Amino acid sequence: MYYGDVILKERMGTWTRGYFVTIRAEVHEPLFEIPELRAILMEQWAALPERFPSITQDEFVIMPDHMHFIIWLNGLAKNAPTLGSIIGAYKSLVTVAWIRYHKAHKRDYPGNFWLRGYFEIIISGSDELERIRHYIRTNPEKLITKEQ
Repeated sequence: MYYGDVILKERMGTWTRGYFVTIRAEVHEPLFEIPELRAILMEQWAALPERFPSITQDEFVIMPDHMHFIIWLNGLAKNAPTLGSIIGAYKSLVTVAWIRYHKAHKRDYPGNFWLRGYFEIIISGSDELERIRHYIRTNPEKLITKEQ
């Protein structure tokens, strides 16, 4: 696991890789359960390939205070983005949309809610990929079981 931006292009030349990524809210509260914010998180996730055509999205789940997803980066594409630039753009787009929502509804914006950085694991093979996909798919069920 690594915290921060990985610039593999500089280390490895050209590459195509899958990443298991977790991004968190700064507070351990169910912030992402706010319906309007959850909708923004989902909309901006769906729109990422328009901004970064060389990426491929895989599994994705929004939990109360964090998100897990798998994303594939095609380093063979011209001007391929880094993982950090994609995550930075996503966080920024969500934040701007959330600010606009607050302004449109004449509410005070509560301030930045993202924890700095992100956690990522490079997916090393098909067994690990399936294990991570299973983890992402079943993560909400584990939370429900934990709460009961």
